[in-house]
Amino acid sequence: MKKILLTAGLILMSVGLALAQRAVSGTVTGDDGEVLIGASIRVTGTSSGAISDANGRYTVSVPAGSNQLTISYTGYTTQEITLGASNVVDVVLVAGQVLTEAVVTALGITREEKSLGYGVTSVKGDEVARSGEVNVIQGLAAKSSGVQVIGTGGTPGASSKILIRGNATFTGENQPLIVIDGVPYDNQTLGAVANDYPFNANLNGVNNSNRALDINPADVESVNILKGPAAAALYGTRAANGVLLITTKKGKKGLGVNVSSSVSFDEVNKLPELQMIYGQGLGGGSLTSAEGDFVEEVPLSWG
Repeated sequence: MKKILLTAGLILMSVGLALAQRAVSGTVTGDDGEVLIGASIRVTGTSSGAISDANGRYTVSVPAGSNQLTISYTGYTTQEITLGASNVVDVVLVAGQVLTEAVVTALGITREEKSLGYGVTSVKGDEVARSGEVNVIQGLAAKSSGVQVIGTGGTPGASSKILIRGNATFTGENQPLIVIDGVPYDNQTLGAVANDYPFNANLNGVNNSNRALDINPADVESVNILKGPAAAALYGTRAANGVLLITTKKGKKGLGVNVSSSVSFDEVNKLPELQMIYGQGLGGGSLTSAEGDFVEEVPLSWG
């Protein structure tokens, strides 16, 4: 008799538990109509859940007192759905932002920064513009570790060079390759020699600008600094010192107006009197014109 009562009690408990929960099923698809395999369906506030199968279908047990499902899938916006009387709930997830902290690596390829196996620093164009520098290279100063920006003077348009992780060679080129919207760019300073630009350019008595001065800082969308040869594998030996990937701004949908303006004035504090009669000569002799006349004024200085 006791066994019969015990068995009956267990049956009644099982029936009670079955009545206390219900099964909800359905299909999970994306906003493009494709089924989503492996989507997570969880009963909000409980440990009950399920995963969608190869056909996007799922079945989940919903305990009594719970009336909300949370559906999530990588690359899609998570949804919370309140259950009604129906036990069939089909879900359509909207695609969200797949990449977070994305950077441009090479040839316009966008990768997730944490998935890269090398050092990459991304500098926003607004940070470069706010620096107030007319030279985009100078605008990168103190923006990234391991990046050294060297200016040759304080005069307007003075040349600048950039180094990533210091000098790699005594005789060769040490500056990184600059790529603007996929096109390699030469940052050489006019008049420089012996791979020491921009410093040897000063020997002519003037400091010419480096070619990166032609880039308007206000046009820069982002600057990605690829450090080391591994980061620059797609650009070959020219990128042995790293790569400076500059992406310029593009047109965007909708109406938008941005206005920026800057004015700078420079005045020499003290200009000493210089003699313009004697110079260092040329080839050990006096400097003469093509007609053989002695040249009294020479553009060359003593350095």
